[in-house]
Amino acid sequence: MKFALFLLLFLASFSFAAAQGGSVLEGKVISPSGTQPTNPVRVKLTFNGRPILETFTDLSGRFNFPGLKSGTYQLTAEGDGRTFETTAVTADLPAFGGSGQSFTQDIQLRPISHKSNAQPGVVNVFTQNVPAAARQALDAGLKLVEEGKAPEAIENMRKAIQIFPQYFDAHLQLGNTFLKLDQLQDAIAELDKAREINPNDERAYQSFGLLLMKQRNYPVAVAVFGEAARLNPENPLNAVMRATALIHQAATSEADRSTLLSRAEIALSQASNLSESKLKPDAMTMALFYELKGDPERAAAELEAYMKKTPQLKNSTALQNEIKRLREKAHKPNP
Repeated sequence: MKFALFLLLFLASFSFAAAQGGSVLEGKVISPSGTQPTNPVRVKLTFNGRPILETFTDLSGRFNFPGLKSGTYQLTAEGDGRTFETTAVTADLPAFGGSGQSFTQDIQLRPISHKSNAQPGVVNVFTQNVPAAARQALDAGLKLVEEGKAPEAIENMRKAIQIFPQYFDAHLQLGNTFLKLDQLQDAIAELDKAREINPNDERAYQSFGLLLMKQRNYPVAVAVFGEAARLNPENPLNAVMRATALIHQAATSEADRSTLLSRAEIALSQASNLSESKLKPDAMTMALFYELKGDPERAAAELEAYMKKTPQLKNSTALQNEIKRLREKAHKPNP
């Protein structure tokens, strides 16, 4: 429902910000059922027919394009081929008002005709007869999360659970909210309850994996993401998550590094095949992967390509220094 993991963002070591002289275009992708898509959705930004940037939606189904000039842009959310079509909308950024402004344009996805609106990332059949009051309380909580009002959101989610204690989505979303707030023990309690209610939903395991990554417990995260992949082997996000955990585990385990990198390479290949080469870990993780494999030049190229694609990075100087370090390492003669 809400869990649109954008793995590309959860491990990112930097954030986006509007460049001086530019504005920010942001929004969220809304599924045909009115919720956030379960899986990340690719969003492309074009100007006068020319591709400018592209990204994937984050945990909340949101996207963000910084450093834009005034004009009329087109936002295109790529369809999944099963539940919703590729959907395009336009967004006007006016010239008046100066730079540094934020503009919002959501994308309401269109359902594919004659197909079910079931969540594409969840393969188990699980339904609940949720009281209307509980559903309304959860919906209010999700809206408050989007507005940045976490305490009020938590209060509404707890109200939903009080009305219907076995409410899977309420426990899951409350756990994800605590996860975003780094209240990890509270997150564990809610996610574990969600798992008890429905042990066959991959989203609970995805969230547990993210929590373990925050704790740097990479070996267990690998296993948990593996369970998510077992539950839904067709979701490329699970392979990306597992590959990311394996890469970070390899960075902390010199003795098993070769084996872990080989396993990560297999997971990366699976993610590429399942997503038609559209989904992979974030640039920092991919750079780490190539450096660990002894290819610092390719690691530098990965970061350089990322900087060219998103030129308005907040910490571009730090990334440039990292690229310089990798290039120096690549040209340093072996002892």
